[in-house]
Amino acid sequence: MISWRIVNDSSSSVSVQIFQRYAWRYTYYSPYCTNATIPTGQPLLGAGNYINCVSSCPTGLSTLGSVQVPCTGYNIGEQYAMGEGRFTFSVPHNSSFIGVFSGSYWFDLVTGTSLPWSVAVQIQTFKRIDTGRYNNAPIVTMLPIYRLRNKISYSIKINVADNDFDPYICLWSKGTNQCGGLTNSVPGGIIDNYGCYLNFTPQLIGYYAAAVTVEDFILLSINISSTAYLSQVPIQFVFHVYNSTNPCVTGPIYIGDLVPDICIYMLVGSTYTTRVRFKVQCQNATVDSIISVNPTGLLTTALQQDPFDSTIYVFLANFTSNANQIGQNLYCFAGVDSIGNQGDSVCLRFTVLSQTSSLQPLYTSNATHYPTGTVSKTTSVWTILTGSTVYQRPTTETYIRFKRASDNTDYYVLNVATATSNVLYLTNSIVINTTVMWTPGGSFYIYFDSGILDEQGASSCSKEAMSITDPNFWPFNIPYESTTTSTTTTSTTSVSSTTTMRTTPTRQTFKISSSTTSVIMSTTTTVTKTVTLTDSTTIAQKTRTVVYK
Repeated sequence: MISWRIVNDSSSSVSVQIFQRYAWRYTYYSPYCTNATIPTGQPLLGAGNYINCVSSCPTGLSTLGSVQVPCTGYNIGEQYAMGEGRFTFSVPHNSSFIGVFSGSYWFDLVTGTSLPWSVAVQIQTFKRIDTGRYNNAPIVTMLPIYRLRNKISYSIKINVADNDFDPYICLWSKGTNQCGGLTNSVPGGIIDNYGCYLNFTPQLIGYYAAAVTVEDFILLSINISSTAYLSQVPIQFVFHVYNSTNPCVTGPIYIGDLVPDICIYMLVGSTYTTRVRFKVQCQNATVDSIISVNPTGLLTTALQQDPFDSTIYVFLANFTSNANQIGQNLYCFAGVDSIGNQGDSVCLRFTVLSQTSSLQPLYTSNATHYPTGTVSKTTSVWTILTGSTVYQRPTTETYIRFKRASDNTDYYVLNVATATSNVLYLTNSIVINTTVMWTPGGSFYIYFDSGILDEQGASSCSKEAMSITDPNFWPFNIPYESTTTSTTTTSTTSVSSTTTMRTTPTRQTFKISSSTTSVIMSTTTTVTKTVTLTDSTTIAQKTRTVVYK
């Protein structure tokens, strides 16, 4: 699979980021891929191969870049190691060209031996007429191999993530650049172009390779031959068809903690852990292995049998996102039992967001919202206008958060699903009522969790369900306050005087006596100090008397 997006532009050129994923024979590259090598980015798969420009190439562009990628997953039973990676290159604005990765050979297939492979991606660096932005090509995620019983009918979902939420169609690839030697390589196979399902009833055992192209549009055409597509993205994968005399044909069923195709919204650099569980359907069978497509940053624990139910097998999946993974990152997997039956594949969509990457319509349109800027510490009513769109309250837990700008911590939160009197979903607005006193001198902003603006809640994969986390979208601050404290100082001065008493002279010798009298004089001075309260400190008013002796 090869996809692309524009990650930067200048006055003369744009930077195109290629996102690519490949699977190779397990023993073809060394060291062999294991759970121990994956965290280190080893082995590197595909060394010495390149994507080359073959049509309408911009001046100076002949090679887009290397297909070498680090291993992210493997299956020894099915003998594959696979990985994904990204690279960027610069081309002029308003370019439209085709990049191709081709080579030899496929392993022996039912439809031919020593067939060449080729995948082609259409890249266009025009700004879109509907949004004024560059397009993000769809990302297609399929297991590298599907185990199918001979002469049994299957309907296999083609998993697509379009981070612009454009409509798309799925087609058989055609021509040498898109197919290599895979023309009519799935005999009897039929693609539901708009539903994106591949329906296939194999008639011969062996290996088949499917070549599919996904096209995205501004407006979906009723003509599948339309050339008004925004991009073309290739995907190729393998069917392993086998015979079995075992009458049970149902593979392990996913019963994990998350529903299939859920969008798990997370910020760059965060980690999400989920439990993946399968239940075997055939008597005395076990879950033998997992076939999966692992995004970069996804690590799994060993598969274990549930100690309380011998038909259930479980492992943990831990995904840590990085800044290159903005958008949907699909983790797709299926269980294979000890009979050889593969269950239906399931995908979880780890949707990575930066503070400014949200496509939530109220964010991208900078919908009217108030109050903003400087407000009083008692402000309690906040309104955002929703226009003609009537949003519905989510039914699952999700929060509106009032955050401190200084450290991005929550100052006040409301669970929208239950705070029905605090968060009002009206015809053309959403009104938030708060019951908190804002700290003088503080700066804050309003943060919307994913699902606040989607009836289906945080699990929905839609623009409406995306979070609004940009601190610059709805900031406000509280002015500093001044308060007066009085300090009373009393000074006491002790004054001593000596009075000399003289007696009337007589003929006797003069006698002088002395007595001392003390006089106390008090002076009271009031000093007024003005103290400015800060965000984190309150200084109480105090009156203090100081006596000097």
